Amino acid sequence: MLGKVDGRKKIKADPSAEYVEYICGLYEDRYDDQTEDSKPFGVDWKPGERSNHLSLEGFRKKLMNSYDIELSTAKIRKILITGGCWSTERSREVQREYDKLKSIPLVAQRLKLTVACVSMYLPYEKVVYELENKSGNAKRVERWRNKKMNSEL
Repeated sequence: MLGKVDGRKKIKADPSAEYVEYICGLYEDRYDDQTEDSKPFGVDWKPGERSNHLSLEGFRKKLMNSYDIELSTAKIRKILITGGCWSTERSREVQREYDKLKSIPLVAQRLKLTVACVSMYLPYEKVVYELENKSGNAKRVERWRNKKMNSEL
């Protein structure tokens, strides 16, 4: 979406939404452990059979080899959760508690998890950082930081 805000050119309304949609499109799948329990000895697991979905590690390798995109499996999981392509018992439980408590530290305490772990299972709220197509504000901040660093030299 292009437009003007406060007289400045606006590049995109929300670059993170486009990026999440792009990564979810590359995943070409949806994983929900309620319909597919592919863990060894799970309900639908049979020796010698592969799971129906692409694992996070398999998808990480596909992104790296086919698209030259390097992301950790944790970041991939968070992006897929944000895009509605990944759902597990843990992610649903964390989301339910967060909806009730509205606090990541409280959810962590209640579920006996670390704050980082809780955050990994919640969707992005604002922006996915380190995008190629940065927002106008991100570009301004980057210019300011570069100017500041150059003046200190």
